Amino acid sequence: MYIRTAAGDELIRKNGCDIRQLYPWDGVVTPPWNSTLCSIRPEESSTPHGHDTDETFIFISGRGHARIGDEERDVAPGDVIYIPHGTNHIVTNTSADDPLTFVSIYWLQPAQ
Repeated sequence: MYIRTAAGDELIRKNGCDIRQLYPWDGVVTPPWNSTLCSIRPEESSTPHGHDTDETFIFISGRGHARIGDEERDVAPGDVIYIPHGTNHIVTNTSADDPLTFVSIYWLQPAQ
């Protein structure tokens, strides 16, 4: 069994989020995707951006609002959003008190 704890991982600030890198994980098999645990501070937003990778957000706590391309909607725990590569996106925490937390899983599409 391999275990990582939050206490042992460094948090970085990237794209307006507090991020904990989950994968890749040194010494453990490297999956064909990467993942991070992302937290947006109360009443803040991520930086609008896009990637060369496809991405999925799995919301685990808090409440907020997401804009993916031209589409917008509120988000809550249990919601899952798929973001095609090259699509600009922004997530906003609408709470004045609690962080908005989600897992981001991202991967490159195989060449066609």
